[in-house]
Amino acid sequence: MNIEISKEDSDYMYDVIQKIIDEAGCRMPCSPQEAKGAEIIKEELSKICDEVEIEPFTCHPRAFLGYIKLEIIIALSSLLLFLMINIYPGWSLYITITCFILNIIAFFIIWEEFFNYREFIDKLFKKRESQNVIGKIKAKGDKNNIIIFSGHHDSALQFNLLRYFKAGYPIILFIGIGVLFFWIFLSGVILVLALIVFFFSLPVNYSFFLNLVTWLLIIVCVPLVLLFFFVTPGERANKVPGAVDNLSAVAVVLAMGRYLKKHEEILPKNTEIQLLSFGCEEAGLRGAYRYVERHLDELKKFDAVCVNMDGIQSTKATQVVEYEPTTRTKHSKEVVQKILQASELAGIEVKELGASTGAKILGQISGGTDATAFSKSGVKAANISAMELRKFVKFYHQPTDTLDMIERGSLDDVLKICIAFLMNESNVK
Repeated sequence: MNIEISKEDSDYMYDVIQKIIDEAGCRMPCSPQEAKGAEIIKEELSKICDEVEIEPFTCHPRAFLGYIKLEIIIALSSLLLFLMINIYPGWSLYITITCFILNIIAFFIIWEEFFNYREFIDKLFKKRESQNVIGKIKAKGDKNNIIIFSGHHDSALQFNLLRYFKAGYPIILFIGIGVLFFWIFLSGVILVLALIVFFFSLPVNYSFFLNLVTWLLIIVCVPLVLLFFFVTPGERANKVPGAVDNLSAVAVVLAMGRYLKKHEEILPKNTEIQLLSFGCEEAGLRGAYRYVERHLDELKKFDAVCVNMDGIQSTKATQVVEYEPTTRTKHSKEVVQKILQASELAGIEVKELGASTGAKILGQISGGTDATAFSKSGVKAANISAMELRKFVKFYHQPTDTLDMIERGSLDDVLKICIAFLMNESNVK
């Protein structure tokens, strides 16, 4: 089926992205600029929805990336402490125990904050206010279902390593994280051996491990120093316009509302359409988690489905994400299949990004999407993205994430998929 997007609606998506950037600026989590962006989105939604509100929430936005410095301090302290065995051999058992405890603390911090997106040490950081924007198109008849189209309006803090090292960014990350996890494992092995030596009064020689730790320090020293400056403190980090990530998705959400206002015949009966824009995605999906937590009973009661979008940039890389490696999140196969069926109806080529080995490896450092908050809570969801990996390093979380990075037609393609998704739900041919 040929789904037509008018030039007016197509232009609107690109224009509204530039409008938000011009009027709100860069919008790091919990900043006044993020709040201004939310107000603009609310104003746009009020023209097309039956009900619109800004739903405030609080979180600790700097905790999500702030944990990196804490990790580095703990890891370096543990490595350097172990070398003290050279000076105080009589304290070797106590030193190995302390090193292992420090490493376990470091492990739980990175595991909970990054690999689970939980608020593990967030209270160590300042609390601030953010907001979600919720637009609703009321159901025709009794409400039996909810279909959500969503994106996020905050932009990332500048990733200094990406801006200045480009392709070296994943190498530095993998070395830093790899050495950290290896040292956690090694410290456990050393502790077990130290306890055996202690309880059986055996002779002990730490020279092999001392040499190994010295080499670990040499290997990881530069990456850890660089990772310490992963983001800049304060307002100086607020340098990312966030056109691709993620005003591109917000523009599609808004255009979806405009299209539905003119084509009410594709609205599924007894179904409420929610058009959502989340705050603080770049602070660990906090906005999406707050929304799901607050509305979970309603979402489950009305069998809600979420089609989230994140990073719409290319006409050649549209994909539906079934599995997110960082958080090990499996999205709804049902929703994935519906998106694939919609893309076929719309005539848009879409690839399915699943749990392949390559995706798992690359995805370990890629982070999560707002769809995670839904799927982790048992609400059916999936994510649509459209970013070319080879262009990723040019703009991702950098000041170059501007409107010109979005290929003309990429937003139209994803909008057509969303329209076709609803047409399938309402059986409109």
